[in-house]
Amino acid sequence: MRWPRRCLLIAGALAVLSAAPSAASADEMYLGLQNVDCSGVTVHGSGLPASTHVTVTVLDGANRRQLDRQALTTSASGAFVWRARVSLSGLRSVRAVVARAGASTPIAWAEHQVPTACPLAHTGAGSVLPLAGMALSSIVLGFLLLATFSYRGRHLGVYQGRHVAVR
Repeated sequence: MRWPRRCLLIAGALAVLSAAPSAASADEMYLGLQNVDCSGVTVHGSGLPASTHVTVTVLDGANRRQLDRQALTTSASGAFVWRARVSLSGLRSVRAVVARAGASTPIAWAEHQVPTACPLAHTGAGSVLPLAGMALSSIVLGFLLLATFSYRGRHLGVYQGRHVAVR
């Protein structure tokens, strides 16, 4: 008699516990990062109430330096999509933080590793032409210095049997 009663109690408890997550799933929010490349990142979220004002911030994953920030309003389905066009040069990870507008406490955050290291920004001219110009100008300057400051001292010479100093 005790075994059937215990089995019924366990089955009832499992039924109550299995129904609880479905009620809590309506309060879950999803935040994801897509298209992470050297020119930016796409942040998308869902599960918020319709027409909610949120602030999305993209941060450097290592030292939490702010890269970009945007105020958004969710759609009728409670979702948003935003493409942050920022340079990810030198970064290994990026983080997105979502907070309600005017609040400092985040609702959710997501972090993503940059798949390949983005090259650092290259500024200035190419390296071959300036190096060749520097080499050529150094050679010309060397010849000019040699011709200008070469030793033109006195030399002893013999002129018709006499020793004379020649300049």
